[in-house]
Amino acid sequence: MLRKYSNADRSFCINILESNTPRYFTYQDREDFCAFLEAPPGIYNVLEDDEDAIIGCGGISTRKQGQEGILTWGMIHATRQRQGWGRYLTLARFSQLSEISSVKTITLNTSQETVGFYEKLGFHTTAFTPDYYSIGLHRYDMEIDVNEQFRQIVGERDSQ
Repeated sequence: MLRKYSNADRSFCINILESNTPRYFTYQDREDFCAFLEAPPGIYNVLEDDEDAIIGCGGISTRKQGQEGILTWGMIHATRQRQGWGRYLTLARFSQLSEISSVKTITLNTSQETVGFYEKLGFHTTAFTPDYYSIGLHRYDMEIDVNEQFRQIVGERDSQ
């Protein structure tokens, strides 16, 4: 179940980040993430499993007068990956963004560790910066157009 983040969820979200460091995040990201959690822009969510354990988190925001949707700080606890939760979290955020009629594209930045995951969901790379996050952890800027293909992906999620 996806629900809105509250301050009571902070330690769980930090634990999720730490479970993914250093493979997906750098040690320096912890400080940035903690600052983000103080006042997340847009909507920030936590993802709970069937036993109400927080296993993921991720949010959305907009910029460019609401025309660009952004996926923010999306992650699944390292022990719960490759079970469909990341797809569920991403599609749930797609659904949230699809409710904002002004959104024309959705963007994110990620590393080579997850670029393939987002490509399978329809994203394409718009920029590449080697060693951006740290040595050997490259940045991929990605986007997807909010078009018919996107609406089909969101429709699949909503029908589940």
